Amino acid sequence: MDNHPIVDVSWYGAKAFCDYYGYRLPTEWEWQAVADYHGSYTYGCGTTIDSSKANYDSNNPINLSDYPYTTPVDYYPFYGYGMNDISGNAWEWTSSIKSDGKYVLRGGSFLSSDNYCQVSMKVFNTPTTCNFDKGFRVCR
Repeated sequence: MDNHPIVDVSWYGAKAFCDYYGYRLPTEWEWQAVADYHGSYTYGCGTTIDSSKANYDSNNPINLSDYPYTTPVDYYPFYGYGMNDISGNAWEWTSSIKSDGKYVLRGGSFLSSDNYCQVSMKVFNTPTTCNFDKGFRVCR
């Protein structure tokens, strides 16, 4: 799975990776600002989504034999600020935390319907949660 997103990682694992390599996790608002290019995007890939723009809805575009059905980084075109894979592929941990101790994830995954891939959508999980559809994106 060379060049696929790192998945099945907890928030703690994502944070440890960032700390070790000198990166950080984006806040949920930083993530949304990049995903919602100039406030005009519904999805991280524009105003519409389909299988030519994002890996979502269990499409398995490269016909993998088992989960996770992620696609390699840069498999899909770049959009907005030169980013790709913002909608679908893997839910992305952010550094934002709710008052109940759960962290915000954004972007949807390869299992998500189009509604969950919208830039306005977010889900929450405890920092110890690991699933094959959760990963992270780093920033400086």
